[in-house]
Amino acid sequence: MKPKMKRYGLDQCALYKIGSKARLALVLGDSVDRLLFLASSANNYRVFLLPEETCQFTKKVTKERWVQEPKPELRRIHERIQKLLRRVTPPDYAHAAIKGRSYSSNAIVHKDAHRVATFDIRKFYPSTSKSHVYNFFADQLQCAPDVAALLTALTSYKGGSATDRTGLPTGSPLSPILSLYANKPLFEKLNNLALSNGLKFTCYVDDLTFSGDALPLGLTHLVKKALEQHGHLLSVNKTRIFRGNQGKHVTGVVIYKSKIYVPHSRFLKARGVMAAIDAEAHAVGKLPLTQKLAGLLGEAAFLDKRYSSWAKRSYSDLKLVKEQAENEVVNDVPF
Repeated sequence: MKPKMKRYGLDQCALYKIGSKARLALVLGDSVDRLLFLASSANNYRVFLLPEETCQFTKKVTKERWVQEPKPELRRIHERIQKLLRRVTPPDYAHAAIKGRSYSSNAIVHKDAHRVATFDIRKFYPSTSKSHVYNFFADQLQCAPDVAALLTALTSYKGGSATDRTGLPTGSPLSPILSLYANKPLFEKLNNLALSNGLKFTCYVDDLTFSGDALPLGLTHLVKKALEQHGHLLSVNKTRIFRGNQGKHVTGVVIYKSKIYVPHSRFLKARGVMAAIDAEAHAVGKLPLTQKLAGLLGEAAFLDKRYSSWAKRSYSDLKLVKEQAENEVVNDVPF
């Protein structure tokens, strides 16, 4: 069993009150010159467009999106900062990029509520500006101004063309946890809004959830106003208000009568994968699909015990298909 991660307050973080670039370089395990070069270089990211994609099993369409992925040397810096921030004791309302918490723990907070409202922040990473990031390093971590500026340049993205978006890079392992702290003033305001109305509030990256016995009139307006005051926009078409007798969809799970269920779309996807497996003539072709099904059902069973026996069968099937695939490779079965 792995030892439990030791957490500490923000004022105990190695990044707290760094007063010089030399000290920052020591904490990040690099030289000042190299950090300055990485901060000023325009070629630190692999930028590419993920095309619109339709899932072959559910027919769900994922829109195209730009990805800014830090190249290895800068990625190492991002991973170092990520490691330090993940050790900070997080706010109770935060559930993303935090060990021991997840999209399911986010939903469980709201499972006994009569009313639930969910909101989504539009283009969250791009709209988390350099000023958001700088204010985190300068105000919350109390770094010297030049150090905060250097950290901001190292962790933010500014593209060189009209198609590139500024803000937090969408393909960095650091962005989920940094987005939490860079936007903490906003999240604290939303949490206080919830507490003042007898509600519970959680956030999972850009997904915001409020719940309670009753929701105040004008909650959507209040959330929208808070977001705009902090440089963000509400995705109005993704706002959902759920009544007590409805199944409540919260970060990928369904809450109904105080119990957590897997969405029906997950069942349909599993059936689609099974059909694809049956259509494959050879075990080598079945193997990646069977692995996908086992993973899908294993995750479903963790949330919803109704999937347990199906998940167990999928593990047995996976073992068998692996053996068959190995035999096909050895015997060089033609395709």
